[in-house]
Amino acid sequence: MRKMTKGTGVGVFLTTMFLLIVTSAGAEYEQGKNIYENKCALCHGIKGEGNGPAATALNPPPSNFKSPGFWEENKDSSITDTIKKGRGMMPAFDLSPDEIKDVIDYMSGAFKKER
Repeated sequence: MRKMTKGTGVGVFLTTMFLLIVTSAGAEYEQGKNIYENKCALCHGIKGEGNGPAATALNPPPSNFKSPGFWEENKDSSITDTIKKGRGMMPAFDLSPDEIKDVIDYMSGAFKKER
């Protein structure tokens, strides 16, 4: 039987922690995607372009999350505020802080274009 050295134990620990973080991040991304698809896509569109099936009935039209201007004008705190309180024709959504973070992280990852 092989004896585990101190270095091997640290390596196993670090690998385990990395896998837990990656798995957790993946679950949060999926939760954000699910929330977006169920609560946001009707107006903002599945691709975030502001052209969902209900968009034509809205004035002003829903935000286009693929527009660099959206991300320049809106920080996470203002997006959080809009989700919690609504704005214009957009209703408020009763989401937990973690759910709001997950949906913003999903939107940013899926729609924000880095310059």
